[in-house]
Amino acid sequence: MATGLANMNDVIDDISSCIRSANTKELSKYFSSTVSMTLLNDEGIYSRVQAEIILRDFFGKNTPTDVKIAHRLDSNPSFRYVVLNLETSKDTYRVSYKLTNNDNSFQVTEFRVESVY
Repeated sequence: MATGLANMNDVIDDISSCIRSANTKELSKYFSSTVSMTLLNDEGIYSRVQAEIILRDFFGKNTPTDVKIAHRLDSNPSFRYVVLNLETSKDTYRVSYKLTNNDNSFQVTEFRVESVY
């Protein structure tokens, strides 16, 4: 298993591929115990399990067809910020998430899905 900086950057790619494949079970492993989540017009603080259920429901209605990383901020040792363009069978969304370094592993603390107008 990779350690150090390489591992931290891989987290971004791993999360992107979870989103691309709509694998919420794998994706939720990256969530902190609570996640601040905005999904279109709904927002709240959810447990890891609740966040996974909400995303599973979203992906059930919006099958991902493509994911492109639009922006990544990964130079700070204590957090990462990523913006993805998510194309689904129905629409295009902007997905952004913030990872916070917790005991040398990055965890998703904020996750947003917004419509692209």
